[in-house]
Amino acid sequence: MLQTNTAVEDLTRSPVTGHDGLGEWKLTLKRYDATRQVDEWWEEFFDAVVLANGHYAVPYIPKVNGLERYIEKFPGRVSHSKRYRNAKLYAGQRVVIIGNSVSGRELSEELVGAAKGPVYLSRRSPAIWDGDKPPPGIEWRPVISEYREDGAILFADGTTLKEIDAVIYCTGYKPSFPFWNEDANGGPLFDYRKNRLVGSYQHVFFRNFPTLGIVGFPKTLTFRSFEYQAIALARLWSGRNARPLPSPQQQEAWEEERAERTRAQHKKFHDIPWGAETNDHLRELFNFAGLSTLAGDGLLPPPLTREMVWAYENVLKWKMPKGKGPHGGNDGLEVETVMQLQLDTPAADQTSKQQEACVEVGKGWVVVDKFGYCTTPPHSLKSS
Repeated sequence: MLQTNTAVEDLTRSPVTGHDGLGEWKLTLKRYDATRQVDEWWEEFFDAVVLANGHYAVPYIPKVNGLERYIEKFPGRVSHSKRYRNAKLYAGQRVVIIGNSVSGRELSEELVGAAKGPVYLSRRSPAIWDGDKPPPGIEWRPVISEYREDGAILFADGTTLKEIDAVIYCTGYKPSFPFWNEDANGGPLFDYRKNRLVGSYQHVFFRNFPTLGIVGFPKTLTFRSFEYQAIALARLWSGRNARPLPSPQQQEAWEEERAERTRAQHKKFHDIPWGAETNDHLRELFNFAGLSTLAGDGLLPPPLTREMVWAYENVLKWKMPKGKGPHGGNDGLEVETVMQLQLDTPAADQTSKQQEACVEVGKGWVVVDKFGYCTTPPHSLKSS
């Protein structure tokens, strides 16, 4: 049952046992009654809860010297891309865009021609699509080191900009779970200092809350990965999962190992880059969930077909500079990689050397079929 125009105001683990002794979840809900012009409040209980509220709701703006005073002195000058609607609102204005990922790219290009003079794009490092020079109408600047009370903006290279009319931050978002009752549930759901979910396993399960799951949280193959995650949770709670979940101790070990590794690599805990990590994540969920029943009960996750892999790696939104690929965009921090579909083979030892050779000599992506032979990108999808 889908219930719209309803806000979840509180989510609390109920002490009343109702799901194999694990307890029910109590939701406090609110809905506005337009006829009576009042808010209706009520409670409902559920055996399990899936969090799927996304994490692009609360804008993130990094701390910069003088920024708070700058906002107070020049109200309305600083905003976040979440509030951006139309380039016409910035007609004739001098604009600074901060952030070099997708939003920064799109907004800076859209503002060219509407804004006065060049659009200044402040970036920490080049994005995967950046060439040696900025596009026409855009001027690159380094990160901002200070906002001054006279309205000037100081950059890390010592240069300044004056008489700026608008500063738009394209710096992403932070997750928010305002309905989560920390006191009743024993602590927060998200650790903002560590920038990760508390007690998660495979970015989907929670070891301290077996009947709580989350879908769509890790940054990976969007939409397709959501189905893998949702099916894994459905199999678990219906008792039809092919494999049991690891013990809480093993889940904690997975979390700590990943935290240590991503910290050493200067990566985010919930970022799953395209390539081997995406393959491993989806395969783990697929193997856990297992197949549908003989009678056809239960969904199967969509296959990671050769055609889909090829399209992802070759059908690009933007033209890439020579020597760069499509596997990044977050200020160029992503490692360029390709997907190798790992299929179970009965003679893996005999074919391993051949597979390694395929990967080594391939200039594009490589798919190894179940017999260990190299294949090429689908002819039907090759660009003319």
